[in-house]
Amino acid sequence: MLKRKRINAEAVGEDYQEAAAWVAHAEGKNDEAIASLRALADKTDKLGDEPEGIPAREQLATCCSKPSVPPAGADRISTDLKLNPNRFNGLYGAARAPKPPASRTTPTEYYALLLKVCEGSSSTRRS
Repeated sequence: MLKRKRINAEAVGEDYQEAAAWVAHAEGKNDEAIASLRALADKTDKLGDEPEGIPAREQLATCCSKPSVPPAGADRISTDLKLNPNRFNGLYGAARAPKPPASRTTPTEYYALLLKVCEGSSSTRRS
């Protein structure tokens, strides 16, 4: 989850903030988790950093795509797909979202794109 090639206090603090957001989400404190991830995502967007781990925007979309979270997550999924196209978690989250993103793409189309992105993988894991 490190954001930069060199480890510094700011990157470690961001990693801690991401982890704390997921703990809050697991405890049912969705508003707190979403606010924390949104702040990180906005900061990353402004800096224009290329993520080395899971982008904060993608984590926000994933958090918001859970059935326990209000349907505003669809907009966050769309934003993530624009900023981080063809990433496994983003496509998978869009396909599984309770309310599809505000595009004309159906869950079936997201799954098909996900399979295309994974083409040629060398995983030995059974489907």
